[in-house]
Amino acid sequence: MSLFYAVRRAASSVAPEAFRALKHHRFIHSAIGSAFQNRCRKEIIKGTPWVSSRKATSIAVYTKSNGNLLELLEDEIQCALESDPPTEDAKLPGTIDWEIEDILGNQAVMLRKKYGNEDIQVEVVPGDMDDDDDEEEDGDSNIASVEPHVYLTVTICKGEGPFVEFICTGYDKEVSIDAMAFKHPYKNTSDEGDRIPYDGPDFNDLDENLQKAFHKYLEVRGIKPGLANYLSEYMINKERKEYINWLKTVKEYIEK
Repeated sequence: MSLFYAVRRAASSVAPEAFRALKHHRFIHSAIGSAFQNRCRKEIIKGTPWVSSRKATSIAVYTKSNGNLLELLEDEIQCALESDPPTEDAKLPGTIDWEIEDILGNQAVMLRKKYGNEDIQVEVVPGDMDDDDDEEEDGDSNIASVEPHVYLTVTICKGEGPFVEFICTGYDKEVSIDAMAFKHPYKNTSDEGDRIPYDGPDFNDLDENLQKAFHKYLEVRGIKPGLANYLSEYMINKERKEYINWLKTVKEYIEK
């Protein structure tokens, strides 16, 4: 029994020392870990060499990328100015009575004029030139679609009342009427908004003589091949201006 108590006392005296040593070891390990974490945190906040290097590399790549893009944009601007520069818009005889509204950055051009008690407005949009494949397949039947042309929306009104609208395609030798509608001005009433107005029949369904009469109606008001030919050249020149302006605008944005 005395041996048992002696061993128990010895164990009880050793255990606290061992526990204190273990606790001390854990404290040291915890302290070292905290110190390391704090050091890393400070280094990250301060900026370690590898972080700075990565940031500097990113800035260098960004700057180089922008520099290359700016050089290419400037080269393209100079190429466009030298190889196919836009010209001053010349007035074609017979179109001097049209007021032309051409805002840089807008795709469409507006023409306006007075004819008696009528106000005539023409919205001009450049035609598509991507029908070469159709021409090869269909032969001469589709040749008109690949000629230089413009799309015209002609609005003729008398005061603030109803107006007539023609959707046309202008070629070098003719102006074709693709559609026609007789319209009423929009009103800010819910009843009018719920209605679907009848604008008229398909233009090609009209009597042939009536179609010819409407062509004559437009011709005497100045919507004729001479104007369409002038506008085709005008819109080609406008495309040159718009392209150069677009390049300069993008370049200025990248430089900011």
